[in-house]
Amino acid sequence: MIKLRTVFYIGFLLLLSQTQSFGQLAEIKPFDTSKNENAASDRLYADAVKENILGNVKEAEALFLRFAEAKPNVAATYFELARINAKENNVVKANQNIRRAMALDSNNKWYLEFYGNLLATSNKYGEAATIFTKLADKYSPNEDYLLKSSLLYQRNKQYALAIAELEKLLKQRGPDEDILMQINQLYLKDNKLEEAAKTLGKLIDANPKEARFRALQAELYLNNKNEAKAKEIYDAAEKMFPDDISIQLGLASYYKRKNDTVKYTEYVNKSISNKTVDEQTQITLLVSYLQDMGKDSMARVNAIKQTEILLENNPSNGTLFGIYGDLLSMQGRNEDAILAYKKSLKIDPNNLNLWQQLLFNLTDKPNADSLIFYSNEALTLFPSSAMIYYLNGIGRVNKAEYKKAIESIELAISFQPADNKALLAEMYASLGDAYNSDKQYTKADKNFEEALKLTPDNATVLNNYAYYLSVRKVRLDEAEKFSLKSLEIRPGEATFLDTYGWILYQQGKYEKAKELIEDAIKKNGDSADATLYEHLGDVQYKLNNIAEAIKNWSIALEKEPQNDELQRKIKNKRIDE
Repeated sequence: MIKLRTVFYIGFLLLLSQTQSFGQLAEIKPFDTSKNENAASDRLYADAVKENILGNVKEAEALFLRFAEAKPNVAATYFELARINAKENNVVKANQNIRRAMALDSNNKWYLEFYGNLLATSNKYGEAATIFTKLADKYSPNEDYLLKSSLLYQRNKQYALAIAELEKLLKQRGPDEDILMQINQLYLKDNKLEEAAKTLGKLIDANPKEARFRALQAELYLNNKNEAKAKEIYDAAEKMFPDDISIQLGLASYYKRKNDTVKYTEYVNKSISNKTVDEQTQITLLVSYLQDMGKDSMARVNAIKQTEILLENNPSNGTLFGIYGDLLSMQGRNEDAILAYKKSLKIDPNNLNLWQQLLFNLTDKPNADSLIFYSNEALTLFPSSAMIYYLNGIGRVNKAEYKKAIESIELAISFQPADNKALLAEMYASLGDAYNSDKQYTKADKNFEEALKLTPDNATVLNNYAYYLSVRKVRLDEAEKFSLKSLEIRPGEATFLDTYGWILYQQGKYEKAKELIEDAIKKNGDSADATLYEHLGDVQYKLNNIAEAIKNWSIALEKEPQNDELQRKIKNKRIDE
């Protein structure tokens, strides 16, 4: 909802939420004691006022009550008592006393205002609104009263009356944007679409050189399923304001609803490259488009193109290079993404997220040296970053520097908050990998078990742990349980099928092992790696299918030519146990 005047909202909402604010009302003229014949009662009233000013509320209340006994027809006494009651959150007594004050002096502005506020704090919005309407009709200036009465009618869902109060205000102010927008929202709440559109029409008439009110009017129709009227307004507005961002965004929204991808993309592109908006707005629009595109590959290609256009005009914007890197990474263009992240970091070297994105793109084995180098660079800036230590450890694993990898991953775990169980489990599992590769098997198993304590249904950890146990030919029954559980979580996963097959191989269950490993190869297709074919060759050998064994070992060797073990198997036509 469009805000009204800030001074009213802050002041009045505080008034509604804090009963102490009754004490902040404008002062009324104090009771004139000079005409009193009883000097003692005069002193009582003066002392009561004094105690009230000093903050001695209980003493003041007692003195006012004594004065009321002596002089029961003084309205100001009951007003002061009502104010004290309100400070103490005694709404019932406050109500009784202010009504007595009004009975004695029905035309007192301050009494009426206090009573209206009291009713509002008691959620009697309709009655309170009526009070402020009367005050607005009787006193000038009356803008605050009109605003209060309108707000109270709104709270009471009496939208027509709320609008009527604001219309009175419009007569005084003219076509005020805040008031007209408030009326617009009230008509919408009251399901009066055309009246809401007319209020925007008044703003269009008052601001003929501004496109935004036309865009709002079109959006109003669009949101209320009158697409034809929305399009009519957008088309007319585009002719008058061809470069206006609000019209371009509106048309993009229209075509998105119509599932017209071509036109939607056209207007998104216009808005992103709109030179009438600043650089940050362009980036915000680009990010919004990225969030909206999901997995649409064509939209991603378009986003890359739009980012490149923005980079031509803003070559020193680190955020844009970071976005460009993200998009390239999504497209599998890792080398280009790495270059983009490096450019971004030259501009904004203190951006931890950019460092992480760069490092994520360096986690494949050929980039091990770069991952180690750049993670070390990042650690000079972020020496407590768990993720940077972790990625440094991954680089060390890829480089086969297992002891250094263990050191880095252990540091990562020490810095990683315990509330992110999934990431912590991943770190423990990677530490288990490193210890296993370093042949520190007891520590490897301990870390895999820590990972499974945190995420017992982590299929990847279950599979890897099972595989390592099978390769070592230990605890095969447990390995089988882990492997079966991983397949229950992710049925048909090719790597998991190979693991289960290999466990069965170690258990001497060769026929079933063959079936599973062949299934894994079939699921992988052309991407089936050397290990799968080597395993299948080993199974065939155990089944005395020597020709088939050599055939599969040969396929494995083609995929991994430097594997000495495979060369020995093929040459000797056997497995050396």
